[in-house]
Amino acid sequence: MNPKAFTRSAEGLLGSVITGVSMRQSRELCLDYNLACQQADVRALWDTGANGSCVSRGLARKLGLKALGMCQVGGISGVSQSCVYLMDILLPSGVVMPNVRVTEFIDNGIFEIIIGMDIMTMGDFAVSNAGGKTTVSFRVPPSDTPIDFVKLLEESEK
Repeated sequence: MNPKAFTRSAEGLLGSVITGVSMRQSRELCLDYNLACQQADVRALWDTGANGSCVSRGLARKLGLKALGMCQVGGISGVSQSCVYLMDILLPSGVVMPNVRVTEFIDNGIFEIIIGMDIMTMGDFAVSNAGGKTTVSFRVPPSDTPIDFVKLLEESEK
């Protein structure tokens, strides 16, 4: 796979990382079952505390997503039953994550997608705050060289 990446910068320090993404029901699923494959541009929260990615109930209905089934999901308000969908997540700069299993969450009016560790562990995800501005960068696949701030400091002191 050829490496692809994107970087987004804010004008100040951010309390959360939200980027634009596009979402659609899995193209593979649409072709296999002759389903409509609508796409939507939405806001995505990058959440290192989420094991898996999620889609809002409202977006799932808007796109006419077909649930694969149900599962139990643990969250901040306890354990609940949730629909499971198969989606393609189209990140900025042409980074496509196909056939991602996502669960449903109740709309909050702030973001429609949660990008969880299932996506972030497919690449390198970095947040920096140089000059009082939050910058987020994501690369797929991950680099052969891990980001190591201790090593960088040691090398700069030589």
